[in-house]
Amino acid sequence: MSSARYCMLVADSESYPGVGSLIEQLGADSTLQLEVFDDPSKALEAIQKRPPLLLIAQPDWATEPDFLSQASQAIQPCPTIALVKTSATDDVMELLAGGASDLLALPITDRNTVDHILSRNLERAELLNQSQYFRDELEQSLALLKEDQQAGRQVQLKMLPSNQIVINDYHFEYRIKPSLFLSGDFVDYFRISESLSMFYLADISGHGASSAFVTVLLKNMTNRLLRNYNRGSSFHILSPTDVLARVNKELLDTGLGKHMTIFVGLLDRIENTLQYGVGGHFPMPILRQGDRAEYLGGCGMPVGLFDDAEFEGRIVELEDEFSLTLFSDGVLEVLDQPDLKAKEKCLLDVAAQGYDDLDDLARKLGIDHVDDAPDDIAALSVTRRL
Repeated sequence: MSSARYCMLVADSESYPGVGSLIEQLGADSTLQLEVFDDPSKALEAIQKRPPLLLIAQPDWATEPDFLSQASQAIQPCPTIALVKTSATDDVMELLAGGASDLLALPITDRNTVDHILSRNLERAELLNQSQYFRDELEQSLALLKEDQQAGRQVQLKMLPSNQIVINDYHFEYRIKPSLFLSGDFVDYFRISESLSMFYLADISGHGASSAFVTVLLKNMTNRLLRNYNRGSSFHILSPTDVLARVNKELLDTGLGKHMTIFVGLLDRIENTLQYGVGGHFPMPILRQGDRAEYLGGCGMPVGLFDDAEFEGRIVELEDEFSLTLFSDGVLEVLDQPDLKAKEKCLLDVAAQGYDDLDDLARKLGIDHVDDAPDDIAALSVTRRL
């Protein structure tokens, strides 16, 4: 017999004539596992140990006046059928309020009616039982997914650079606010030589785990280019556009169907210049020098879409003191301005005023209390002060 079709009958045959014939009818169903009690206290103990799929019970125990409500609550959401004597039908509303989901009159006068009531309630109970099984399976899957995402988040955090660091006299700082547990925005900066340092801000298409996985690939690609330079086997790391081209090729080769927008910058402390490449990045970084603040020029195709993608590279001269502020496009989703032009002006105006750190910048933009961002938000600042 299937334990999934476990049914419990709780009634006193002396006070409820016809219980014997009901037991006989239930026992004739070979798919049903039936357990019979004539003591409500023992029945409650059995229910606590193993709740039945269906309970058929006598409601008016003198020794256990609350038996029906206690038993029905213990097996919820599975149904409880209350046995009634034909002369007790006026108490229907009270029984339903007390926990009964259906009624069965004794003694039995029509076995087909009993079969109909039982099959209807057993079908309902089996559906509820299955839904609970799938709910439990879903909860287990969600718990495993959460565990995997937490592990992925730890990997992603370990790949990110120090939140604030000075490299070759340049001060780097970043903030990332993911829209989901994992982020598709990624930031990195590192020393190439005593005079050269590189940084980039990337925004991977989509959200969540698949986009976060591409950040692992991006980190690996740039690390490999740096290792090749240190070994003297290639010098692609000295050209931001070459870096974009290499990342573009390798991302296409993965066949993941993912792409990214990215800004890559190369700082030369001796020449006092910024050489950069643009891979579809928007909004463009804001360069503030003296009393002037402006968006850098340039454009280029996103990385990972086209084999023949072209990436524009430019060089700008830097003053002794400057600040460069980069955002991913998620920042545009949370600004209060009515249109894109107004949002770009807001970013430029606030960056032109200057800021102490990126937390101060977020306060001035009015986005420091944003919790449920529709897109990942990343910000990166590169500054040099005498």
